[in-house]
Amino acid sequence: MRLVFLLLAASALHFEITDGRGKKPGGVVIEAGSADADGWCSLSVASKGKGEYVLIWPYDGKAKAPDGPGDIPAIVVEKGDARLASNAHVSAALQAGVLLGVTHDVGVKVSVAGLAGSEDVFARGVGLLAAGKAPDAVEPLGRALKERERQLTRVPSEIYPLAMLYGQALFAAGKYDDAAVAYLKALQQRPSDSAARRARAAALIQAGKPEAADTP
Repeated sequence: MRLVFLLLAASALHFEITDGRGKKPGGVVIEAGSADADGWCSLSVASKGKGEYVLIWPYDGKAKAPDGPGDIPAIVVEKGDARLASNAHVSAALQAGVLLGVTHDVGVKVSVAGLAGSEDVFARGVGLLAAGKAPDAVEPLGRALKERERQLTRVPSEIYPLAMLYGQALFAAGKYDDAAVAYLKALQQRPSDSAARRARAAALIQAGKPEAADTP
């Protein structure tokens, strides 16, 4: 029964796709594969056009069904599109991926300059964290995470990366107990995730609680 449920969940994924201009790209769809043990599906992009499209958000090409109605935010960009360089939303998504260990070849150089001054808390937090200003990144990333947690429909592919980034900022700022809590939120979204588990264990050890590092 669990396998049937996961397969049904995978087929039910719907996406709100935007491109490098912040608009819905014509002829581009996102296809979801089979779900893993945690219910997450690997995603791929299909296009009727001639251009090569790159899925940059969700940052690692994985998504899980939301816990309510609504679509999953996704950003698909055409490789080599010069307009990407001036899109702060795209820059923040790409840099978030880099901070979490995933890079995307979009064919143009995209700068993070200016992100730290963005009015969008996600972009500002990512920019500050990328600039090595972790203590300053804590507040905006924490706000961005809370915004996603308080939505009527909670989207795992939005909550998980924010929890991981928030944990990074807290850890780098020396707030190890809080970092462990943030990483636990990430684990709640992906119970089998080794990166979140290692990060939480490191935070607990730094907090002087090594005995808790092996417990969920």
